[in-house]
Amino acid sequence: MLDIAIIGGGIAGLTTAIALRRAGHAATIYERSALNNETGAAINVQPNASRPLLALGMDPARARLVVAEGSRRVRGDTLELVHELDLGAIGERHGSPWYFAHRVDLHQELKRMATTDDGGPLITFKLRSEVTRYVSAFCRFHY
Repeated sequence: MLDIAIIGGGIAGLTTAIALRRAGHAATIYERSALNNETGAAINVQPNASRPLLALGMDPARARLVVAEGSRRVRGDTLELVHELDLGAIGERHGSPWYFAHRVDLHQELKRMATTDDGGPLITFKLRSEVTRYVSAFCRFHY
């Protein structure tokens, strides 16, 4: 079993910790915030990101993800269609849906997945811990 340090408890950090946990490894997340006041806007979760999230057991309904069917870009002054994209076809072609999400909802679902009592060793959180230095000769973090 490896003991892995993850710097940052955002979407990528939590996803990494969940994957390591499912593989039987210990993970410690060092996060500068308290993880209780997340902000963010709408994000795209493209097939190359949704596929591993779904494989890790993420529940799209619980994360309040919306399957993206299409995207249109129009001129602001005339509303003339400039570009249109069939996102449903892209998802089908790449084997996983293209989602739209609110960052906070996705982050909440990942936090839930990271802290449930199933799926391997529990993830350790070091909150309000900003990593300021890493000394490789001693494998030591300063936070």
